[in-house]
Amino acid sequence: MTGYLGADPKIIEKDGKTFLALSLATTDSYPAEEKDGETVWRDRETVWHDVVIFRKVTIQFARELKKGDRAQITGEIAYRPFITAEGYTRRAATIIAGFVEKIHYEKQEKLDLSAAADAAFASHS
Repeated sequence: MTGYLGADPKIIEKDGKTFLALSLATTDSYPAEEKDGETVWRDRETVWHDVVIFRKVTIQFARELKKGDRAQITGEIAYRPFITAEGYTRRAATIIAGFVEKIHYEKQEKLDLSAAADAAFASHS
């Protein structure tokens, strides 16, 4: 999946293991209409993904990522159960990344997208 980091990645040490955690925002688009011979695309809702990285090589690279960076994550989905305040059991999904790649783009676009990530992350928190 490809998306934008909502915050700087965090190094976490737990039970003698070190891993990196990050939050990645993705937004799908769809063709909404034709206007003057051009397809007009609309964005769907932004979805936030919890991502963890355990591989040392990937952690070293991912530590260089910063809030607002665009990244491509490859991995698998793991589900963990949790209990809601009302006592219901639910499942939360986490992406366990095996590969992370920073997607480079022009500086001005990066600044604009970072502001969008700020706004989306604020509404997610």
